[in-house]
Amino acid sequence: MRALLVAVALALAPVAALAQTLTVTNAEGRVTTFTPEALEGLPRAEARLGGKTAYEGVSLTAVLREAGVPQGPRLHGKPMQAFVVVTGRDGYRAVLSIVETDASFRDSAIILADRRKDAPLTAEEGPLRLVIDADARPDRGVRQVESVAVVIAP
Repeated sequence: MRALLVAVALALAPVAALAQTLTVTNAEGRVTTFTPEALEGLPRAEARLGGKTAYEGVSLTAVLREAGVPQGPRLHGKPMQAFVVVTGRDGYRAVLSIVETDASFRDSAIILADRRKDAPLTAEEGPLRLVIDADARPDRGVRQVESVAVVIAP
């Protein structure tokens, strides 16, 4: 019986990983929690990790906008001093300037990917992975993204 329970738990582990939420904290400290269903309704884009592997997912710009982070014409003055910290389950972090994340400042996409080459991400990568299309190296491609925080530089 115990072996059966372990087998069921292992079989459901990828499903549980895919059902996780994303927490976004804006510069004022307001926390917005996104369920997978909430993310599905946001604009999607494609990006290449390290200029090679194609991923698809929700636009980071859209996620930040939904969390109350100034974007577009509202991004000026003090908000221009902000940076974004994306953290994975293992504690790995990548930092981007707020300007990098705004689609009005750049032509290439930054996404929180949930698909790779027309298939859902594996449990090792997902449920979400940061993919920055313009990066020649994949070092900021945070796997298993759990949180995004916007911080105003001192």
